[in-house]
Amino acid sequence: MSCSWVKDDIDDCPFGFWLKLHYTYNILDVEAAPKYLMDAYVYVYDVDGDYIKRIYVTRDDLKANDYRVRIEGLPEGDYQFVVWSGIGNSQYAVSGDTKTIDDFRLSLVGAGGNYEGELPPLYHGYLQTVHYDDSYAQHDVNLMKNTNHLACLVVTVSDQTVMNPDDYSMTITADNGTMDAYNKIVPDANTIFEPFLKDSVIINDSDYGELHGLQFNIMTLRLMASSNNRIVLTNTKTEQTVFNISFAEYIGMIGAFYTNLGRQIPVQEYLDRQDFYTIVFYLSADLDQLIQLQVNSWRLRANNHLKL
Repeated sequence: MSCSWVKDDIDDCPFGFWLKLHYTYNILDVEAAPKYLMDAYVYVYDVDGDYIKRIYVTRDDLKANDYRVRIEGLPEGDYQFVVWSGIGNSQYAVSGDTKTIDDFRLSLVGAGGNYEGELPPLYHGYLQTVHYDDSYAQHDVNLMKNTNHLACLVVTVSDQTVMNPDDYSMTITADNGTMDAYNKIVPDANTIFEPFLKDSVIINDSDYGELHGLQFNIMTLRLMASSNNRIVLTNTKTEQTVFNISFAEYIGMIGAFYTNLGRQIPVQEYLDRQDFYTIVFYLSADLDQLIQLQVNSWRLRANNHLKL
């Protein structure tokens, strides 16, 4: 009796060990990996944290595999996976990656000094110990964006005050120039982030009408609610500080009111999900009082004004 007609067609059966990359940890809570991820570096460590190997995947390969990375050639066992997207840019430096997972460091080139420029988008993900063998498996890796763009506008509520762009500078001072494999900030010297764009600006405000001032576009790495990140405006002509404000404190006030999918989110989650801020500082005519602060669509009004 012939059974040559019997055929097992397994062409459509899933195979391999895959890491599926997601970027939903954003302020809109939507899947944005296909739009933003340019590549992926996967660092493989064993259960004890010893380095095994690194896998690099281009954007084209990510797209072809539905933003999955296949892991091959490992002995059966338990492993940890650290995923970064964007670290191939020359603005970032990696060290300790071929030692243990606790030795891994990702640093901004020039961390601990002054940085002026746009930061290439940077994303991090970590998959805690999972078992690897020859059977089919797909594990989700949720990424977090580590770069932030701040469009800071400084305006006065009086048309008698003129601010010349050449006479002012704004910086963000933050201790966030180095991160470990778990995306935690490694304490280091403060990095001073300077504007990559500065210009005069005119805004039409619902409360004050047409206002004149300055705009500073600055990028910084991951912002922590527990860190003393400062936004500083200086009159370079007189060398006097106009204001020196705690970013986490003021943005935290906004984050405390923000809800996501009907729930109030912690300040740190707000900072990690939000990656673009439009911040408007409304100053008195003599530039010594903060009358109002607007962050994106939220406004904080100072009842008795705040001394800066």
